[in-house]
Amino acid sequence: MKLLKFLAPLAVMAGVAQADPVTIQGCDAAFTFEKVPSRAITLNQQATEVMLALGLEGSMVGTAYLDDKIPAQWEQAFNKVPVLAEKYPAAEVVMANEPDFLFAGFGSAFSEDNLGEAQKWHGLGIGTYLVDASCKAAHPKNVPLTIDPILKDIETIGAIFDVRDEAAALIAETKARIEAVNKSPAGAGRTAFIYDSGTDTPFSIGCCGGPALVAKTAGLQSISADVEGTWVDLAWERVVASDPDVILLIEAGWSTAQEKREHMENDPVLSQLTAVKEGRFVVVPFSETLLGMRFADGVESVNAQLAALK
Repeated sequence: MKLLKFLAPLAVMAGVAQADPVTIQGCDAAFTFEKVPSRAITLNQQATEVMLALGLEGSMVGTAYLDDKIPAQWEQAFNKVPVLAEKYPAAEVVMANEPDFLFAGFGSAFSEDNLGEAQKWHGLGIGTYLVDASCKAAHPKNVPLTIDPILKDIETIGAIFDVRDEAAALIAETKARIEAVNKSPAGAGRTAFIYDSGTDTPFSIGCCGGPALVAKTAGLQSISADVEGTWVDLAWERVVASDPDVILLIEAGWSTAQEKREHMENDPVLSQLTAVKEGRFVVVPFSETLLGMRFADGVESVNAQLAALK
């Protein structure tokens, strides 16, 4: 694992531990944090959950854009943070909250249609960070992801907020949980169709994103592992021809696992797939397929469900 090398160690002044300026190389540009941020805004759920997992809710003045419910272990902390918008807040709303740090989970946060490019905020003295897995320059769509982006994000936020010890402990725990599944994958030798949404055309996964890594970590061989990209449209003919051993349903607000299962069970052709006839369905929430703090939950849950299948 290649971890970030930061510019400065902790300094002790007058008996009080105080961090020197920290420079972070983000996806598009570097930014130097002269002091620990105290007015952070998170712009997607996976960014929010990194902050909460490190106990940094007290340094947040806002959050936005949830994909689903915050897990119980962070719910109390999350409820202390104002929700600025259901999706991305307007730039004017962000500015009104006087942030000193913007932390996003998807590159769309810093698009011109939303908050604008990161450099614009840097020019105002406001630091930014995009989760590493969402940086297209660092992760081409034809190169499979590893768990390294999760660990890098934790270390980066730990450095920015001067909670390095907490970050190191969280990195060790996260890595150990995922590696434990990787060593005993219950899906070994099984093929799988990963089903996100769609009825006329199934929206599934390609070779190289977080959902593909969930399946791979649990030992599954995706029927679309040879298709470039993170999310892709498949043909039902491909699914039928593959007759996968397992169907992994992604639970999402826009397409529930139950809706997808019912569609397959009620379709005259899809209902004849072996996995459908034998009820070999596994469910994973969308947020647990992202390379964030819930990824370990996702791989553990999928692995446990696979182990329980006949």
